[in-house]
Amino acid sequence: MLWLWLMLEAGAARATGDAVAPTFVAVERGPERWTPQADVIARVRDARTRPLGERLELASRSFLGLPYLNDAAGEGLGVDPDPPSRYDAFDCLTFVEEVLGLTLAGDPLYAPAVRDALRYAGAPAYDHRRHFMEAQWIPDAIRNGLLEDITARVGHARDLRKDVTPEVWKRWRRRGLFTLPDSVLPLGEWALSYLDLAEAVEAVPRIPAGALVITLREERAWSPVVVTHISMVVPAPEGSAPDAELRMRHATRMGRQTVRDDRLGWYAAHLRDYVNWPALGITVLLPREQGPRISALRMPVLPEPFARAEGALPAFVPRPIAPFPDPEAGTPGTAGTAGAAAGAVEVLGLPPTEEP
Repeated sequence: MLWLWLMLEAGAARATGDAVAPTFVAVERGPERWTPQADVIARVRDARTRPLGERLELASRSFLGLPYLNDAAGEGLGVDPDPPSRYDAFDCLTFVEEVLGLTLAGDPLYAPAVRDALRYAGAPAYDHRRHFMEAQWIPDAIRNGLLEDITARVGHARDLRKDVTPEVWKRWRRRGLFTLPDSVLPLGEWALSYLDLAEAVEAVPRIPAGALVITLREERAWSPVVVTHISMVVPAPEGSAPDAELRMRHATRMGRQTVRDDRLGWYAAHLRDYVNWPALGITVLLPREQGPRISALRMPVLPEPFARAEGALPAFVPRPIAPFPDPEAGTPGTAGTAGAAAGAVEVLGLPPTEEP
C-alpha cells in the first residue's frame, strides 16, 4: 500500500526565503511503520498498572533489533519532512520519546500527546521543537512535570553550568545544521546535575528501573552542546537472578547500530575510554506518572539526596576501545562483534559524525 506524504522543497525555500508550492511524493507504507504494532498496544494496555520500569520494558520489547536512524522524526512537511511518528527505526531521542509516550499515557492511543509534550514548546513545528537537550528538552520536561532529576538521589552529584551567548552560537561550527532564526536560539545560563565517571559506576546499583540516563561530554568553549546520548533503564531479562544487573535499552550507533540492551554497569565504565571528546558523566532523570491512575501505580523508592561531590574530577587513562559488545553474540549484554570506531559519537539532533 502507498501513502501520500506531503513534502515542501525545504532546501530551495531555505536558500531563497520564498514560499514553495508543495509536492506529493509516494512513500511505501507498512502497517507497523507509522503506528505501534498490535502486540505493542496490547502489551502496554495489559501492563498499565505495573511499575514504571516493567512498563518501559514491555512497551519497547518489540523494538529490539530495529535499526538506528539519525534524526528519525520530523514534522511531516517543511524544513524536516520526516514523519512525526515512526516505529520502524529510531535515533536515541526519538526512541525514548516514543516509548515514554506509550508508557505514560493512560492508553497507547494517546501516546502522541505525551511525545509532543516532550518534543515541542507549543504547536508541533520545527521552530517550536526542543532541539537542544541541555537548554530546552531536559529543563522544560522537568519544569512541566514530565521528568524529575534524581541524579543527587543516586550518587554524589556535581553541577555543570554554561552561559550560552550569541557569540557561542555564531562560532559553533555546526550552527548551520539548524534551520532556525537566531531569535529562537536559547540564550543564558543552563545547569545540569551530573555524576562524574567514577561516581557513575558506584551509583549503578542505586539507579532504578524506569530511569533515563543522559550522557554528558566535556564542555567546550564554543559549543552549546554537551549531551550526546539518552537511554532508559529496564529490568534484567525474565528468569534472571533477583539481584541481576539492570539493563540500559537504547537506540545506538554502537555495534550493529540498532535498538539494543547493554548492562548498565558496562556502559558506565565504558564512558571512561573516549579520547577525542571525553565523557564527563551522566545525569539521571525519572519519568513522573501522569493522570488519575497515579494512585494505582508504584513509584521507585529513592534514598535521600547524597552530599554533593567535592574536589577535582577523577582522572582515568583511557583504554583503546575494543569492538563494541553485541548482545546477540553470546555473553548476556556484553559479547562482542566489530562495531563503531573509537571516535564515533552520536550528538542528539545532529547527523552522525566522528568526534573532532
